[in-house]
Amino acid sequence: MKIPTLLFTVVVLGSILIAQNSKQGKDESAIRNADAGWSHALEAKDLDRATSFYGNGASVYPFNAPLTTGRDNIRQLWSHLFESPGFHLQFAPTKIEVAKGGDMAYDTGTFELKTNGSDGTPTTTPGKYVVVWKKQNGQWKAVADIFNTDK
Repeated sequence: MKIPTLLFTVVVLGSILIAQNSKQGKDESAIRNADAGWSHALEAKDLDRATSFYGNGASVYPFNAPLTTGRDNIRQLWSHLFESPGFHLQFAPTKIEVAKGGDMAYDTGTFELKTNGSDGTPTTTPGKYVVVWKKQNGQWKAVADIFNTDK
C-alpha cells in the first residue's frame, strides 16, 4: 500500500468515526433534553405532556405495582400517581448510552419522589431508574421505563 493510499484510508476512517461520534453526541443531547422536558411535565402534573414521551408499545415497570403496557394504561398509571397527596417527582439522568446504530439508547439516573404519608406528613423517597429509548418516526421515545425506590 502506498503512503498516499494509506493516508487517504486513515483520513476517511477518521472522518467516519468523527461523524458517528458527532451523531451520538446529538442523540445524547436530544435524550437529555427529552429527560428534562419529561421531568418538568411530571413536576407540573401535565398528564398529556408527561405521557407524550412514551413510544408505541411502551411499558412501565413501576415499584410496588404491576407492569403497565400501552399509552392508555400508562396514562391511567400517571393519572393515579398524580392524585397521590403531596405528589412531586423530579428525576435526572446520570448516564446516557446511545447504540452505535443510532436507533436505540438507554439512560440511567436518580429520582426524588415526594408524597404525603397517611397522616399527612410529607415524605421524600429517593430512587433510581432505567429508561430504554427507541427512535420512532425520527424522535426518541421511551419504550421501557423502569423505576424503583432506594427505601
